[in-house]
Amino acid sequence: MTWLSSRHATIILVILLILLFLPQISTAASVTSNAIITETLKLTVYFDGFVLTVHEIEVNQSYPTVNVTLLSKAYENMLVLDGKNLPLEYVVENREAVIYSLGTNEVKISYLTQELTSKIGRYWSLKTETTVNTAIVLPESATVISLSDVPEQIDSSNEQLTLVMLPGKIEITYAAEHDTLPEETPAETSEQNTDNQMPWQFIGIAALSLSIPTCAIAIFVWRHKKTKAAKPKPEEPKENMTVDVEKLFSREKDLRQEEIHVIQFLAEKNGSAFEAELYEKLQLPRTTTWRLLKRIERMEIIDIKKSRRQNIVSIRKKYMKK
Repeated sequence: MTWLSSRHATIILVILLILLFLPQISTAASVTSNAIITETLKLTVYFDGFVLTVHEIEVNQSYPTVNVTLLSKAYENMLVLDGKNLPLEYVVENREAVIYSLGTNEVKISYLTQELTSKIGRYWSLKTETTVNTAIVLPESATVISLSDVPEQIDSSNEQLTLVMLPGKIEITYAAEHDTLPEETPAETSEQNTDNQMPWQFIGIAALSLSIPTCAIAIFVWRHKKTKAAKPKPEEPKENMTVDVEKLFSREKDLRQEEIHVIQFLAEKNGSAFEAELYEKLQLPRTTTWRLLKRIERMEIIDIKKSRRQNIVSIRKKYMKK
């Protein structure tokens, strides 16, 4: 009897210990069973319909890989970085990205896509489906026409509207016109001025570290190089050819407003201009202008050719006339 009661007491003690530690074991198991701990999703919509997707994920660094579903099958300029902004290896099949994240606790995925937007007349639609709260930044001065659901949060800053939508199907209809084109960002302006600033910085350093005669020689050499490297001129069309705008517009009837601006500017330049001139004329960010030109090139309206350190944009010969 004593032996049986002692055995029963042991069994009861084990059961009590299991019940006591079961919640902690369950919590630990739930944390380690998921590679993804938390995640945020941000969609920035541009005037031309491109959407920049930024997916930031906190992951369990003990897992060798993490699986992430992309919002579209077609994408451009995809980057996958860790918390130190170092690139991570990944493979994509259909819309599933497998990211090799062992040893890191942060993963940032960014890519451009045009699959999420469509346009009918002057109205744009953004359609997608997400599993987390999603911040959607609409183009500057955009007007919302309809929403599939009530946003959890609405914010407006710098004439841009940000909607935080709950997980699930998202559909936003909006109008976005840009008669007054946006200015370049400070980072892009700084990038454009780099070539002009570097010689002066070099001369300033030389003046502090070298003697006056040596500095004078450096200035002379720099000016001499600057004179020799004069800005090349776009190739002039032979036989005074001009752009047949009427023929071009009659064939290409679905051109967007910004595409028409580019063609009209090239027509004023007899069919050929530097890419830098288009940046200045359109006053759009470099990335947006580049995507715009590549889109027109795919339509077989223009050619983009390299000339020294600059690109020359030209209307194709089929749209030129004497």
